[in-house]
Amino acid sequence: MRYLFIILCLYAAPLSAAPREALRLPAGLIISSITIDTHNVFETEIPAENKLLYRAANRVHRITREPVILRELLFEVGDRYNASLVAETERNLRALSFVRRANIEAAVNKNGTVDVIVHTYDSWTLEVVANYKRAGGATSIKAGLAEGNILGLAKSGSAVYSNDWGDASMDLRYKDRQFLHYKRMQYAMAVRTARGSRSLSLTLDRPFYASIARSAMGGSVTYAAAPAGEYTRQVVEAGVNYGISMKPSTERTRRVKFAVLAHRSESSGPVPDRDRSVIFQAGAEWSELDFLTVRRIRKFTHDEDYNLGLEVFPTVGVAPAIRALGTTQTQLLPSLEVRKGYTWGRQLLFLSSKYSSKFANGYNSGILTSFDAAYFLRGLRYQTLGFHLGLDHGRRLDPLAPLVLGEFNGLRGYGVGQFTGSRRFLLNIEDRVYVWDDLINLMDIGAVVFFDSGYVWPASGPVKIGDLKNSIGIGLRVAPSRSSGNSPARIDLARALNGSPGRPRWSLSILGGQAF
Repeated sequence: MRYLFIILCLYAAPLSAAPREALRLPAGLIISSITIDTHNVFETEIPAENKLLYRAANRVHRITREPVILRELLFEVGDRYNASLVAETERNLRALSFVRRANIEAAVNKNGTVDVIVHTYDSWTLEVVANYKRAGGATSIKAGLAEGNILGLAKSGSAVYSNDWGDASMDLRYKDRQFLHYKRMQYAMAVRTARGSRSLSLTLDRPFYASIARSAMGGSVTYAAAPAGEYTRQVVEAGVNYGISMKPSTERTRRVKFAVLAHRSESSGPVPDRDRSVIFQAGAEWSELDFLTVRRIRKFTHDEDYNLGLEVFPTVGVAPAIRALGTTQTQLLPSLEVRKGYTWGRQLLFLSSKYSSKFANGYNSGILTSFDAAYFLRGLRYQTLGFHLGLDHGRRLDPLAPLVLGEFNGLRGYGVGQFTGSRRFLLNIEDRVYVWDDLINLMDIGAVVFFDSGYVWPASGPVKIGDLKNSIGIGLRVAPSRSSGNSPARIDLARALNGSPGRPRWSLSILGGQAF
């Protein structure tokens, strides 16, 4: 808990979350018109993009339809103009997977009312999935087809074959942001099959779509069957959730959430193994809204929106003992997450801390406290200098779920999950160089030089600085500039400075997204 205390002590009054100057207008004016200006993936009216390849791509891509954008707006004709809601609408549009850029213009006309123009620029949503990853001497491949904006209607679907480190599977997914004609009601379906196993899921929910949303609700059902030794284990889960906002505003959120999850699992065989439980969950969300829009942090050339305000998320789950279900003990599952961001000049600092545990029969176990800090210096030309620090302290952890560190968890140059224990330290330093923006209007190219240091100690041993495993390396970053995510594929070549005997000193990893 001491890490949470540190974060709370660092909290200061939030910075002013004022919208950009272009959106500020005199208060009280009425919106008289809204114009939706949608753009295709390539802007062929610009000579540099008026090429055969780009025109052909635009013909393949179905541009997002106007009603889809209209239903995402947090204002409508006849409302009083609110610059904060307009700025929040921009952020919400940028968060959509099929929109790579969005900006809104507002101006007072000769009648003294406000004309609003919403500009959106589509991302390329048809994806031929051909993914290859290698880390720690193991490989993973994916192949398939995915479309993130079917017919321009904000519906998405995919069919993907995967072979993840030797386990083959097939995934089918579908998602629609509007269930029938219910505004902001979303639903999704997924089917996964693998050797000897299968799973199905269905979700229907209306989330807190904005700061002014007064409520949220949803439900989900999942079914999974997988081999368990010589037998098969089947798991069915169903849950519902509801949330309510206390005094919604564009400056802060105060929300209370409730959920119920029913779990049932059983194994076939001579001695059937059955498990039944019901978990009641209550949580809250307390956030100050102070958004900053920047570039070159986790993406390349696209805008990124970060909330710097203090955010607190307490949650408690209760799984009561119910004789009819065969449960003999009551479990209490508390958790708490705190986040805060700071900015000065061209510097950014993100802090977060988490706590979770499980209390049953007077015994507290699975206790995990985590602290994470990420610092970015953006003042260097064509560069971002980044530092990341992660600390995790576990007590009485499940032996089958220890803390893990290796190639996948930020310590490049070492095996996948090579180190396990209950106390973890990780330090990453990267100099990210942006070599070429929007190369041939398709990709952003970058490079990185990095240093990693970390280790995981067992509960029974002392923490020794000399145990730290270090690595250095260089990497290539390639990000699709016309996609919404603009998240890079990273290819890193790392050298372990004090690796284990018998393991190669050099390691090549191909993964997705920035290391931190």
